[in-house]
Amino acid sequence: MAVYNGERFIQEQLDSFIGQTRLPDELVVSDNASTDRTVEVVREFAARAPFPVRLSINQRNLGVTKNFERAISECTGDIIFLSDCDDVWYPAKVAAMERAMTEWPAAAVALCDADVANEEMGLLDRRLWKEFRFAPSPRLQRKMAAGKTFKRSVPILGNCMAFRSALKSIILPLPDGDLFQTSGQDVFIAWTLVYSGMGGIICINRPLLAYRQHPGQATGAGGHRSTAAFLAGFFAQRKERSWTPLFAAVSERLETIDSHARPITPGIRSAVLRHWRARRCLPANRVSRIPIIARELLTLRYHRFSSGALTALKDLLFVE
Repeated sequence: MAVYNGERFIQEQLDSFIGQTRLPDELVVSDNASTDRTVEVVREFAARAPFPVRLSINQRNLGVTKNFERAISECTGDIIFLSDCDDVWYPAKVAAMERAMTEWPAAAVALCDADVANEEMGLLDRRLWKEFRFAPSPRLQRKMAAGKTFKRSVPILGNCMAFRSALKSIILPLPDGDLFQTSGQDVFIAWTLVYSGMGGIICINRPLLAYRQHPGQATGAGGHRSTAAFLAGFFAQRKERSWTPLFAAVSERLETIDSHARPITPGIRSAVLRHWRARRCLPANRVSRIPIIARELLTLRYHRFSSGALTALKDLLFVE
């Protein structure tokens, strides 16, 4: 858990850890120089928790990304769960995600759905996956778990994610600065592990936590977009491209991963890098782009490593 000034909501989240049917083996909390009573609340919880609680207090605010990095680096268990301080986990969360990763040993990452709740933790009859228009078929879920494909449309939020601790060396250190804002560190972790070929993503199609929405949070669940809003976003976000800071950070890490690492799906790292390089180096002339874009479409790399035909259309239409 990476936390900053979480006094208002953190107690509910901590209590939900004790209510798990499969208790955590440990809780690692990294406090980012909070100025409220967050540290005192965590210490009081540690005194009564039925598992070890380790609290680290930063002397200064390191930013969201580096605070998560510190917490992750101090974890010792086999599976690491990322946690915000303002949600509430349902009792089966740890058990269900651990079971999924046991049943799918090729999966490096597990993701679950979440119920969206208001500031008072009242459920809003909204699901996170539905908000992101993500509805994976059983066949797609099996292929993703085996590392054979990956859909960029899958919602990746740390409070819904777990990953194998043995792969920490692949993702740490996290890139400097909060260049991702909000949940970018979560996406960096998942994409780096999957695109390195170290494992797939197992999607657990059930809500395992209540995701609180409130004005002070780093990121939110968003909401449905109308067709008009979708089209407006399409034309406004011309540079949804692989060389934004997040994509660049993942690419750089993939380039430097130890060549002796044994990926579960060999070849995926070279394939994704080839695709992102092709998109980054598209010529200015639209006609000259056509054969490159067509090749990436025919090889299905647009569908595997970008957002499908829609991204290809953007690459054809929008020239810098």
